[in-house]
Amino acid sequence: MIFTSNIFLFLFLPAFLLVYYLVKDSWRSYVIVLGSYIFYAWWRPDFLLLFVGISYWNYWFGLLIKRRIDGGDNKTAFRLLTVGVIGDLAALGYFKYANFGVEVIADVLQPLGINTFTLEHIILPLGISFYVFQAVSYIVDIYRKDAEPTRRFVDFAAYIALFPQLIAGPILRYSLIDQQLKQRTHSLELFSLGAARFMLGFVKKVLIADSLAPLGTVILGESQPQLVDAWFGMFIVLLQLYFDFSGYSDMAIGLGMMMGFRFAENFNQPLLCQSMTEFWRRWHLTLADFLRDYVYLPMIHSRTMQAGGALFCTMLLSGFWHGASFAYIMFGLFFAVIMLLERRLNLVTKVGGPYRLHRNLLALAVLLLVMPFFFTGDIDHALKIHAGMFGLNGIGSLDAYFTETSSMTVAFTGLALVWIALAGRINLRYYAGHKQGYWMEHVSGLSMLLLWAGFGLSLSRLAANSFSPFLYFQF
Repeated sequence: MIFTSNIFLFLFLPAFLLVYYLVKDSWRSYVIVLGSYIFYAWWRPDFLLLFVGISYWNYWFGLLIKRRIDGGDNKTAFRLLTVGVIGDLAALGYFKYANFGVEVIADVLQPLGINTFTLEHIILPLGISFYVFQAVSYIVDIYRKDAEPTRRFVDFAAYIALFPQLIAGPILRYSLIDQQLKQRTHSLELFSLGAARFMLGFVKKVLIADSLAPLGTVILGESQPQLVDAWFGMFIVLLQLYFDFSGYSDMAIGLGMMMGFRFAENFNQPLLCQSMTEFWRRWHLTLADFLRDYVYLPMIHSRTMQAGGALFCTMLLSGFWHGASFAYIMFGLFFAVIMLLERRLNLVTKVGGPYRLHRNLLALAVLLLVMPFFFTGDIDHALKIHAGMFGLNGIGSLDAYFTETSSMTVAFTGLALVWIALAGRINLRYYAGHKQGYWMEHVSGLSMLLLWAGFGLSLSRLAANSFSPFLYFQF
């Protein structure tokens, strides 16, 4: 079940909210767990067992670690933490990387004449990369004394299973949401703001991202793209990914607000970046924060390596987290090298610093050179796109895009560019006045009118076309 499906919009969500608001406060965590389990099991009921198992595993390890720490036995607490994290990563590693590992071993041993075993194709459970990270952060924070374990399994299960962010984030920290699980404010104003935020994300996904998809399909389907086509195509696919993923995040945050929760923001206008380091600090913020706090900083504090080495390993891991292929490893490697060069050459820019158009365009050009590895997940395919980007296949034109796509697609491409420019100005005002908050705290009458119009148009489009899954579901 996904947010942009009729079954979610017209059956699941109304039924869930009705039950949620009818029961008393003490029962709402149970409603969240039950509703989230139904939401998750709609796709594959068998994977719900894995999901519940990981929840129980980390719930009990959290209690055991806390008990040992209170008893002054930090050594045993650390051993328990190690076992808990290994169990989490083992589950993630098997489902996400086992096939890849077997293929790599087979390719290495084949020239030696050694036959290896093969695995049946392992299906990747939806959201496992996200809910495993949340589970790991829970037991690590308990060990660090940054969070207190919950005594009620239903509260922990609600934290892991919250359906708005279950499949693709934002990645939640238990230390930032535990008080909200115990007590949170419900109001008509907050519900209305949440509904507006949900509609905004819905418009981003259905009207813009899905409209750009045909253009992205053209470039990703080209065997020998030419210069102009390759650069334009990569930019369009980047726009599609941004509106797709930020649209999901907006919907998740909006649904959370409708339930009284305040989730962390996940985007800060990344396409206005002026360096790759700044892009990383603006895109998928909760993942960046997770890797900083649980990978990068521990490496530095333990003195296992210097800041440059820690950054290199962190970015390499971020690439591998996105997918089990050498292309994603190359994606992380390129990010690592470029960010290290920016540090060495003093080219790192800060979020909220003075805007320079030429630096923005240069950063986007570098980003587009890296992204073929991400978009294709295949090194050979990515290198063919790179050949086109460097003009090795000729100059080309944009005829293929505009002859094979509708005028509506072209119109929404323009809308996407205007959106980014306008949202950038709104974003600057928001971050200037709020350190922690939500830019949509006040919605004017005109804004609501436009939102409702866009939402209505999106519903019409959804009725006329089959829905498409969110791109980040594959991670």
